Amino acid sequence: MHFLFVIDPLDTLNLSTDTSLLLIEEMARRGHQASVATVADLYLDERGAGVRAQGIAIDLRRRPYYHLASAGDHAFTDFDLVLMRKDPPVDADYLFATFMLERAAEVVPVVNDPVSLRLVNEKLAPLQFPQFAAPTLVSNQPARLQAFLAAHGRIVLKPLTECSGRGVELIDQSEPQRVAAYVAVYGGRHVMAQRFLPGVVVGDKRILVLEGEPLGAVNRVPQSANHLANIHQGARVEATTLSAREREIIAAVRPFLLQHHIWLAGIDVIDGYLTEINVTSPSATRQINEVSGTHLEVPMVDRLERLVIRGVGRPQRPCR
Repeated sequence: MHFLFVIDPLDTLNLSTDTSLLLIEEMARRGHQASVATVADLYLDERGAGVRAQGIAIDLRRRPYYHLASAGDHAFTDFDLVLMRKDPPVDADYLFATFMLERAAEVVPVVNDPVSLRLVNEKLAPLQFPQFAAPTLVSNQPARLQAFLAAHGRIVLKPLTECSGRGVELIDQSEPQRVAAYVAVYGGRHVMAQRFLPGVVVGDKRILVLEGEPLGAVNRVPQSANHLANIHQGARVEATTLSAREREIIAAVRPFLLQHHIWLAGIDVIDGYLTEINVTSPSATRQINEVSGTHLEVPMVDRLERLVIRGVGRPQRPCR
C-alpha cells in the first residue's frame, strides 16, 4: 500500500513525540510505501486536487533521520490512503488545505475527514457535551471575560486555534488587567476561558481514541508553577488507567467522532472534566508506549490497512 502523510516540514518535527514518524516506521516494516508533503505542496485545478510529494525512508539513529526520494507531482489516485496530520494553528492555510483534501477524498480515503477538520474545533468540541465540560466562556470582550474571572477566582485562557499548550495562560482574580492584554495579543479575536481545575496538579490525562474506542492513555503531570500539563511544555508522563467517569465520557463522545469520520482523536480529561478533543494531529503515542510497554502503532496501522480495504471515503463511482 502507498500512504501519503500531509505533515509539517520534517525538520520541525519533535522526534520524541511525533506519531506520524512512528506510523511511517511501522508501515515500512510491513513493506508499505510512505510519501510526505506539506500543506504548501497541495494544489487544485479544474480537474481536481493534486500534490507534490516525496517518498520517505526513516532511520531515527541517523542525522538527518530521513531519506527523501525526488519530489514529483501526483494525482491522489496514486495513493491508497491520505493522513492529514499537520499541527495547528488552524489558520487560513490550514482551512484551504481542507478544501483541497475534500476534493482528494472523492478518490481516496482521507483521515481524519477534511470536512470535519474544518468544522470541529478542538477547544470548542467539549461544549457539545455540557454534562462533562468545565465552566467555560468563549468571548472577545475583556469585560465579560473579567467577570468570568471574578466569578471563578482563577481561570485558564486559551487561543482557539493552537495546540501543544501554546498560548495557554493561568490568571488569578488579582490581575484582571491581564485579560484585556491577552485578548489584544490575539487581535481582539475570541478566546476561551475555563475555570482553573485544581485537580490538574495530579495530571491531565490524554486518551487516544481509535475509531471511537479507547486505544491507550497517559497521564501528564505538570512540573511548573503555571500548571501546564502538556508534554511539549515539560510535563512528566506516567502510566494510568481509565476511571468509570472517563469511560462514560468516551462513550458519550464516540457517536460524535464516528458521525464526523474522525479516525483518531485525543481526548483530554482533567479531574473528570472533558477539556479538549484533539482531531488535527493527535499525539502521545510514543509516551503511551513508553509508560505502558505497548506498541500502539501496530493496531493503528492495522486499522489503516482495513480502511484501505474497505475503501472508506471513496465515491460509489468515479467523479471523473
